[in-house]
Amino acid sequence: MNPTRAELKISVAKLIETAYSTDKGLTAKIVRSQGPFKLAVDQDGKATLSGSAGVLTFSGDPALKAIGAKVKWVSIAFANGEGNLIKYNATFSIGLISITVGGSFDLEALITSCSGLLCRAAKAMQQRNHAYDEQLRNIMGN
Repeated sequence: MNPTRAELKISVAKLIETAYSTDKGLTAKIVRSQGPFKLAVDQDGKATLSGSAGVLTFSGDPALKAIGAKVKWVSIAFANGEGNLIKYNATFSIGLISITVGGSFDLEALITSCSGLLCRAAKAMQQRNHAYDEQLRNIMGN
C-alpha cells in the first residue's frame, strides 16, 4: 500500500505536533530560530528535530502509523518563510520506494487548529478522526 501525498503531508504535521507535545519550549526555539532546521526519523521510529537552537529526540512512531506501510526513514528539511510561514521538503523511504513531498504551512494555524491541537497532540493521535485529518490536510495543502 502506497500512501498518498496528502497522507504524507499530514504525517509531517503530526511529527511536528509530536515534537511540540514532547518539549514545547525546545521545539518552539528550534522552529523560531534563524536558519533551516531538520527532522529525521530512522527505521526504529526514533525522531530527531535539530536546528541552531538545539536538538530534540522523541518517538515518531505515533505520527507514522497512519501511513499503513513500513517506513524505513524520513528526512524533512524546513526553512522559515515570511511571517509564520514554514517551508518544507520531506522524503519518505517506504518499502522499496522513496516519495518526496513539499510545501509550506502557517505555523500559527497549525498550533491553534482544533482548539489547541498541538497541546492535545498525543491524545488526538490515538483517537484520530476524519475532521482532524481534514483540518491538517487543509493546513498542509493537498
